[in-house]
Amino acid sequence: MLHALSTRKRLLASTLLCGVIAPAMVASPAFAQEEPAAVEEIVVTGSRIARPDLTSSSPVASVGEKELQQSGVVNTENLINTLPQAVPGITSTVNNGSNGTATVSLRGLGSNRTLVLVDGKRQTPTTQAGSVDINLIPPALIKRIEVLSGGGSAVYGSDAIAGVVNFILKDDFEGMEVSAGYQATDKGEAPIYSGSMTFGANFGGDKKGNVVLSLGYNKREALTQGERGGMLSTAWGDNATRTGLVPSGSGSNEPGQVGAFVSGRFVTLPGVANNTANTALFLSNGNVRLYNAATDTYNFAPVNYVQTPQERYSVTSLASYELKPGLTAYAKGNFVSSKVVTQLAPTPIGNRTFRFTLDNNPFLTAAAKTALNSLGSSTAYTIPSSASWTAGTFTDVDSDGDGIYDTVTGVFNRRLSEVGPRVSRFDFSGFQVQLGLKGEIEAINGGFDSYFQYGNTHGSNSLLGDTSLARIQQALLLNAAGTGCLDPSGGCVPINLFGQGNISAGAANFIKTRINSSQDYEQLYAGLVFNGDTSNAFSLPAGPIGFAVGAEYRAEDFAFNPSQDLATGNLTGFNASPPVSGRFDVYEAYAELAVPILKDLPFVKSLDLELAGRISDYTTQPDPVKTYKVAGTWKPIDDVMVRVSYNSAIRAPSIGELYAPQSNGFPTSTDPCSARANPNAQVRQACINSGVSAAQVGVLNANQQTQTLSGGNPNLKPEKGETTTVGVVYTPSFVSGLSFTLDYFKIELKDAIDTFGGGTANLMAVCYGPIVNGNPNSPYCQAINRLGNGSIDYVSSINQNVAARNLEGFDFGVTYRTQLEDIGLPDWGSLAVRSLYTNTWEYTIIPDEISQPIKCADKFGTRCSGAGVNPIPRHKLSTSANWRFKQFGVNLVWNYLDDVIDDAPTTRYTVEEIGAKNYFDLSADWDVNDNLAFTGGVKNLTQEAYPILGGNASPSNSGYPAVYDVLGRVFFLNARLRY
Repeated sequence: MLHALSTRKRLLASTLLCGVIAPAMVASPAFAQEEPAAVEEIVVTGSRIARPDLTSSSPVASVGEKELQQSGVVNTENLINTLPQAVPGITSTVNNGSNGTATVSLRGLGSNRTLVLVDGKRQTPTTQAGSVDINLIPPALIKRIEVLSGGGSAVYGSDAIAGVVNFILKDDFEGMEVSAGYQATDKGEAPIYSGSMTFGANFGGDKKGNVVLSLGYNKREALTQGERGGMLSTAWGDNATRTGLVPSGSGSNEPGQVGAFVSGRFVTLPGVANNTANTALFLSNGNVRLYNAATDTYNFAPVNYVQTPQERYSVTSLASYELKPGLTAYAKGNFVSSKVVTQLAPTPIGNRTFRFTLDNNPFLTAAAKTALNSLGSSTAYTIPSSASWTAGTFTDVDSDGDGIYDTVTGVFNRRLSEVGPRVSRFDFSGFQVQLGLKGEIEAINGGFDSYFQYGNTHGSNSLLGDTSLARIQQALLLNAAGTGCLDPSGGCVPINLFGQGNISAGAANFIKTRINSSQDYEQLYAGLVFNGDTSNAFSLPAGPIGFAVGAEYRAEDFAFNPSQDLATGNLTGFNASPPVSGRFDVYEAYAELAVPILKDLPFVKSLDLELAGRISDYTTQPDPVKTYKVAGTWKPIDDVMVRVSYNSAIRAPSIGELYAPQSNGFPTSTDPCSARANPNAQVRQACINSGVSAAQVGVLNANQQTQTLSGGNPNLKPEKGETTTVGVVYTPSFVSGLSFTLDYFKIELKDAIDTFGGGTANLMAVCYGPIVNGNPNSPYCQAINRLGNGSIDYVSSINQNVAARNLEGFDFGVTYRTQLEDIGLPDWGSLAVRSLYTNTWEYTIIPDEISQPIKCADKFGTRCSGAGVNPIPRHKLSTSANWRFKQFGVNLVWNYLDDVIDDAPTTRYTVEEIGAKNYFDLSADWDVNDNLAFTGGVKNLTQEAYPILGGNASPSNSGYPAVYDVLGRVFFLNARLRY
């Protein structure tokens, strides 16, 4: 409740509302106005120095408690992601690739480059990448959220390259508050239930102590694409009828194919001549017909979740006690348990090589055996090692002389629909305990804060519905009579992959495998900081020098333990994930100064300089790393303030980036040489130069996902970032309550940790682009490994300090607050308007010194998303208008996202542009009395449609569900009771 702060304590509110920091979302009181409070110094995110007259040299936006209530959000990342400075990371609508966590990414630089704090202190990460799951922060206790959109490593340490998100909790709560909430779409879909109980009381003589206990519960129901209208197809929605276009599905087809990737040919192995027979597709009766891409492509959309189900419990306790005047002990404990389920379509066998019984196979007709016989060869050939067998040399044999080989080898392509969907069940729990002692030190006109913190997050994952490659291979080789498995061990049941619906229940149960994994992240964190000023020793003509000096120690330990099949990749539908473990320790020291240079002179009402520096010694690095900050503010007159800041920042390599074993992944990408890519003349020649035959170029039927080998590198260095901001704040004294801010920002990220080539899609774009032009001696082209039939087998891309990213743009904000009678209108309450606008005219990814830069500002597609960047609209706007009259309030929010176009001009997507989106949210609140309040509203009031892109350009749910609203119109209602 920003406006309820009074006198000097109102400093933070006034700086936010008047633009000294940045325009904030204007709040209205939840209950009756508070009485004026005592003078209190404020520490604003971005500095550890507390002074009554503190102004910020860096842009900081704030989201208040009332905004959280009015928005109706249950998961706080949904509100943060509406800020123009934020680009959504993982959210509740991300199904494929999600592990149930929720992250935030400022400026689109990635969640691991955004530092998350609670009350100014680090949180325990949840993943090997070092990202923090903000689901573990209890929403019921959030007082406000401060967002520093600029480098903060000199003040806070590693990871603050893009900025800092600081959750400020209620630490002095007294009384009881009970809240309950419900939301669902206008069709009653995807309901979310939430509830919380918070208790607080003072204790001890003169109320020296305070204790708070908060209990929270949240349940989010599932919604699949099949249940949500307009999303049945992966390309065009429920009715894909546009002439010449077909829904884009998986390369693993519903009825099933063998030898299916080269149009007009069977796929054969190295050393075996190509056959000119047509691609075989099997019917349920075992007969063969030609494969038709327009009708036989599998549509994997309906089974996937649009909203992933979640159930979350949280218990949080905070306590403080004044041991004596000027000395306070405090403690904080937090436990959260979260269960999340994701669901994918049935597992595919895509581009998988198997040896199978042909002559005595009871599942095949005579015609099918004749057609498949062309896969055999009496000439010896070698099959490389895979999860299903050891490399070996084979010669096909016709033992009975009937012209049909006993066994042959082929490439299979099939959806195992009989097995059912792939389901991942994530169970996360996390706890964090903090003990501290803080006090006042009169000699430095300030105080100290010492703290010790321990946190642990544990996650377990059960993967259901996947199958074992080794068991499929075992079930494909039959005994001489064709009545059972050649190797009957383990209860093997022969499998019929030839035709949809033909896998028996016994065979399905035999090839199924249950996969389990667990992960633990442990953090030990301790620090001591002194802050104050020099007023008791000396002062400059413009005032005393403020300072903060401190030291921190942090140890982080991570371990990931998968079951055997997951570790080795003996799976058809999930990527191999070998075990990972590692640890690092870091010792840090830092200092910060706030120096008043001039004051109360003509055209210099104030001129202040800020300096900060930090040195960090990591056990994973040979030398300490240094960061620093130089900033200043100048007020020529009371109405105008100019602010400038330069920050150097770092991000130390995460445990996963350092120590993860090399493993296979399947990122979305399109083979430039395939029919899907429709290569132009230059790309066609580059494909030929690289070794793809002219007959295969533009004909290859490629998968949407490419097997990619990636992994850690213990020799990685910290990333380095440089952030420059230049801004002006204008608060005209002749218009009360009005302020403007304009801030230019430039971020240069160097030595960025990335996979070689900037991701699979970009690596292929470089190899077949005009510079490399398919040169077979280039490391880019050598990283692309193809089978003899021309299709891509895998791409090799491990972590290196090779990339760079450059961002540039500006933020503009306006806030205005007034009583209506002050502007000549009837006395019908107050009006508050806030508008935040961001123009990002440059977001460039430079994968390495050779690659062409990837332009991601106002772009979308596989090149940017392959590098971890969701669509970056050039123009983003968030505007709210809040009217309040007595105990009633109405709030209207407009969020605007500009249009974006595809990021790869040489690739023709089914959708080349995502149009501009306008989202309107309307809410109202009613304070019945001092104890009871209701808030209700509707999100996406005008039912702005979700953009369906097609599988070749979208990473999840046929598009970008973290960026664009996928649920449509949603109604919500919350009730709060307080005593």
